[in-house]
Amino acid sequence: MILAIRKSGPEEVKPLHAILSKCGQDMQARFGLSHWIPPYPLELMRKSAEERDVYAVYDGVELVATFTTGTVPRPYYLTIPGLWESWNANGEPALFANRLAVLPGLQGRGIGTWCMKTIEGMAQAEGCRAVRFDAYDKHLKLLEFYDRLGYHRRGSFIFDSPRHGVTGMVCYEKLINEFVTEE
Repeated sequence: MILAIRKSGPEEVKPLHAILSKCGQDMQARFGLSHWIPPYPLELMRKSAEERDVYAVYDGVELVATFTTGTVPRPYYLTIPGLWESWNANGEPALFANRLAVLPGLQGRGIGTWCMKTIEGMAQAEGCRAVRFDAYDKHLKLLEFYDRLGYHRRGSFIFDSPRHGVTGMVCYEKLINEFVTEE
């Protein structure tokens, strides 16, 4: 497997949106989770590609995954009591990630781990000291995945949306070590 990423523009996100849709259907079928049903709206994903960085992940020429990053925190993070103060105690810059999705038939082959390591490398290259994101609190397999990768649970929140009803989320963070250079 030779993985590579390519940044996608607003008019290129439709195949990436299809991955989100397939993952939502798979999570519902395998785990009874419906938080990605319906998938994140295509128009909002296009807007994300204008405001943030939406990536396509390829194995050779085959599209296998997607993720989104940005250095500006999602607005709702600022409203969670204590979270922002904890995350931003030292004012360090961070890379915020979301919508990591690997095609269901390819999960368990290291693609998600590769994506998270790539995000960590991007954070370091951009001068960020942390990677931060949230994950659905009922997706236990996913939470275990992030725990294994060394991410730390920094808090949680509950929100009520017309799309999903009452939903619990876990906030994760991993501090990025700077490379030590030899003189």
